[in-house]
Amino acid sequence: MNSIACSSCGQENPSKARFCSRCGVSLLQAQKSVSGNLTAGTRLRDRYIIRHPIGQGGFGRTYLAQDTGRFNELVTLKELTPVYQEAYALQKSEELFQREAAILHKLASPQIPKFWEIFRDEQRLFLVQDYIQGKTYQTLLEERNAIGKCFSEAEIIQLLQQLLPVLSYLHSYGVIHRDISPDNIICRASDEMPVLIDLGGVTKITVAMATTAGNSEYPGVNSTTRLGKIGYAPDEQLRLGIAAPHSDLYALAVTAIVLMTGKQPQQLIDLETMEWNWQQYLSLSPFLTNILNRMLANLPVNRFQSAEEVLQQLKTFNETNPTQVHSPSPQHNTQAPINNSGQGHLFDNSEKVPDEIQGWNWGAFFVPGVWCITNHVWIGLVSWTDLSLVSTVVTFGMTWPIMAIILGVKGNEWAWKSRRWRSVKEFKRHQRLWAVIGFFIFIMLLILITLIVVGLLALGLASLGFGR
Repeated sequence: MNSIACSSCGQENPSKARFCSRCGVSLLQAQKSVSGNLTAGTRLRDRYIIRHPIGQGGFGRTYLAQDTGRFNELVTLKELTPVYQEAYALQKSEELFQREAAILHKLASPQIPKFWEIFRDEQRLFLVQDYIQGKTYQTLLEERNAIGKCFSEAEIIQLLQQLLPVLSYLHSYGVIHRDISPDNIICRASDEMPVLIDLGGVTKITVAMATTAGNSEYPGVNSTTRLGKIGYAPDEQLRLGIAAPHSDLYALAVTAIVLMTGKQPQQLIDLETMEWNWQQYLSLSPFLTNILNRMLANLPVNRFQSAEEVLQQLKTFNETNPTQVHSPSPQHNTQAPINNSGQGHLFDNSEKVPDEIQGWNWGAFFVPGVWCITNHVWIGLVSWTDLSLVSTVVTFGMTWPIMAIILGVKGNEWAWKSRRWRSVKEFKRHQRLWAVIGFFIFIMLLILITLIVVGLLALGLASLGFGR
């Protein structure tokens, strides 16, 4: 049973006690530790009893608490900590709280924690919301990764269908979440429905608290909306503070891809071109691929502009064969090549090789016996049998040129099947490099052979007396 130690006399008191049974001193603030954390049994506002900490983030600390004013229901207490503790900063914080609280209080969705109130306790500011029991999708992903699994396409489509109506509802009130990611979505234990937590409005208050007073010398600068996680938030949100419904859709698409690949956003972007290359790691139906690519478009104008638009596409998915569904924007119909490299055997045609890599392979043609090593096409090592006297007698030294022609024709296909490549782009770059190297080696060998032949001819002629 939890108890509260009196800070005045040290007497242990029941956790529900308001005053010390020995000296009569108020126990309401007795359990605030020196570090500033609230410990179990702390009573706030003569109503909320701290059970234990839940976590800590940029806004401050989060606690599980018991609301004695509402039949001891469990609630989430968020301590929102201003960077600046001066009187002006605290006053401004409360003003911002009240402004945002009016919006948050209007929200009523079973997939959004209910906002109850904000209050001050001494110099501390708290926000009270419903407690959602369950695991975040980040935790669920980590659990699956531990056994070598991720979320499936069907699960992600269901997740989109369940979350998009919530976003549509939020956007109708002018509220942009701004921070959608796997750790801000909870799978509720009671019904396994996804619940959005840490609304952008709440985060926006926190940033405003830290900047309004601290940057008062720059009254024209408004950084309250420059929020979001790097990799999840679109560029215009992170750099310019521009947030709109399509910003949340962008973050939701990143979240979906992370859940299906188990990789961080930074691993799914080509750092040279800043283009998404998630399709190297994931093969989805053209239907879902088109939707995700449009949600992730670099230019906001090319994205879906509302959650309703995406929902309409998903409705089509339920009614039509997914392979026959196309995005309404023609520029998004072109599919990036699927990365199935390293799958299948040389003569196994069950795995289709991307059309982008078909064609003649000059590197394999020029130096088949060397090219085959880095491309793992070991059949090319047969080229070296010409060094054997027996083989030379049998094949008349034609093994190397024969393999050159065979690998010139089949080299791209066999190299794709034999080795795992990060992308088609990397594969093409590798083959171009070998074409240059092969051509250089081929010319050098040709010159060398020519010199040898000319030298032998010269010696032959000299021995016949033509040199006299």
